[in-house]
Amino acid sequence: MSVSYETADKALAARMGDKSLAHSRGVSQAAGQLALIYGVDTEEARLAGLLHDWDRELSHDELASRAAAAGLPTSAAEEASPRLLHARTGAVALREAVPGLSSEVLTAIERHTLGDPRMGPLDMVVYVADMIEPGRHYQGVDDLREAAGTISLEELFAEAYRHSVSHLIKARKPIHPLTVEVWNTLVARRRP
Repeated sequence: MSVSYETADKALAARMGDKSLAHSRGVSQAAGQLALIYGVDTEEARLAGLLHDWDRELSHDELASRAAAAGLPTSAAEEASPRLLHARTGAVALREAVPGLSSEVLTAIERHTLGDPRMGPLDMVVYVADMIEPGRHYQGVDDLREAAGTISLEELFAEAYRHSVSHLIKARKPIHPLTVEVWNTLVARRRP
């Protein structure tokens, strides 16, 4: 790893507001703790957690433009809600903005919003950390925090993902096709 936490934090602080920066630092902290519990590289987890929302504050038009410029295919769900693009456009932008990040860190950033059927340990750590960082307050977050270390990382990720899918359904929001694919993959893995 050739990128220090301090370098990444300075780069992020130059482009984020205080609230988003506090969230990103909270995700970094939670990712580091989860990584330690589950035997994942803590430095990579802290970096991926810190930088996961690199493009989160961009406008919908800016996100759509970045996706188009990078040649990223977009779904109907992303066109209806361009905010979903921030994970993928952020990973692309970070390749140039913060050179030296590992492909694992960039992949974890890319997968932190929708997930992926091929989630690796670092991907799952960052996804869960985004949901349980200290600034998050929603029904069920304490259950997720308490489950960390008592169940496997895969089970913790599946439980966090279930919360996300439930939230989408309760809020009557559209569900991205990749979300359905990830959920179906998780359910299939849990069948006896």
